[in-house]
Amino acid sequence: MTGSRRRSWTDPAAGWRRQVAERLESVTARSRESRYGTRRRSWGMVGGGFVALGAMFGLVSGNVMAVDFTSANQSYKIYTDRVVGEYAAGYLSAQSTQDGSRAMAQVGFKTADLYGLCAIAHQDLPAPLGTVSLVITGGEVVDGNPTSGAGELISANELYIASDSLAGQGQNIAQMTLGQDAGTLTMDDIDTHRGTPGAFGLQARLMDIADLDAQSYGIDLRGSINLPGLRIRVVNGAASKAAGHCEP
Repeated sequence: MTGSRRRSWTDPAAGWRRQVAERLESVTARSRESRYGTRRRSWGMVGGGFVALGAMFGLVSGNVMAVDFTSANQSYKIYTDRVVGEYAAGYLSAQSTQDGSRAMAQVGFKTADLYGLCAIAHQDLPAPLGTVSLVITGGEVVDGNPTSGAGELISANELYIASDSLAGQGQNIAQMTLGQDAGTLTMDDIDTHRGTPGAFGLQARLMDIADLDAQSYGIDLRGSINLPGLRIRVVNGAASKAAGHCEP
């Protein structure tokens, strides 16, 4: 019994590590203008981290595991054509980072449906590599036209995001309370997402937001998520939605 359970856990990860490693090798081959030792070592360092992250998202896409991770000093962009979140709550707090702390809006949803997902992270590597980007996409193409055909909708439970910048179009927001005591916030039957007692809080039964553009410093997914059509790739330069990197 134990051996069988161990095999079911490790085999998906191994498969995704191989797939992401192959993609990284392909990118490396295309961008290798020189054969400096520093260049090879730099790709090795970033490749190891990207392979681990890619394997983790691979497991998530198959509902094998839940995600619980936060970023440190570096923010990353998150885009979706539409997010429909139920039982939302938010408050302000200071989030610790490696170089100190930053003021963040901590927003949580008991459940959330996403019409496509595109996450872009940048990293500056030693010369001659320069800036590279990790692009993660799932569900429908994030192009400003939410459709979510059969099998493309992304559904998440207990989704939390720490952000200092959130923008979008509020299409349908229901039963919202602004200025609620942050120490009394609830997400339906979840009462663990609370801020400083007496401070500003926000709570809503429904938040339907189109064209979400978020600058995120951390994501916590304490429940589960499906990521149909998951794609992970490394590209040279500073990738962006405007430049079409959220599309195939």
